[in-house]
Amino acid sequence: MLKIGTKIPGVQYKKRVCAYAIIERDEDKKIAITTDKCDIYFFLGGGLEKNESIEETLKREIIEETGYSLKNVKLFDRINAWCFSDKYGYLDVEATIYTAKFDKKIIEPIEKDHKVLWVSPLEYKDKLYHEYQRYILNKYILKKEKYNER
Repeated sequence: MLKIGTKIPGVQYKKRVCAYAIIERDEDKKIAITTDKCDIYFFLGGGLEKNESIEETLKREIIEETGYSLKNVKLFDRINAWCFSDKYGYLDVEATIYTAKFDKKIIEPIEKDHKVLWVSPLEYKDKLYHEYQRYILNKYILKKEKYNER
């Protein structure tokens, strides 16, 4: 599994297992990302809670952030990264990234500080907060370009 980032010697890292989704809208090929009150951009998703599978984490996080269930969920990639988070400190992230579509609105979003934005992947490929998410988005863009060349 690819490791992104540089591990700083002597720093204590907290393990964080996460699941994220790249959700593309068919009509305009824009993807859903989230932003918080600080205008920092992230993939939709988040951290595993006790006794959850990674798939359960993805479903729960998407419902909490958007209110929607998912369909057409497919594994895209797995990645490890060393990074710093203002919220959690130094992290050793193990992220599983899926592609998916929104299905049905189930509830109003629980995480009121998150706002969903529909953006062009090309315009936001260098704007995501975490280096590993920028890497994954660039990989996604390349894969879509190869597919469209066929």
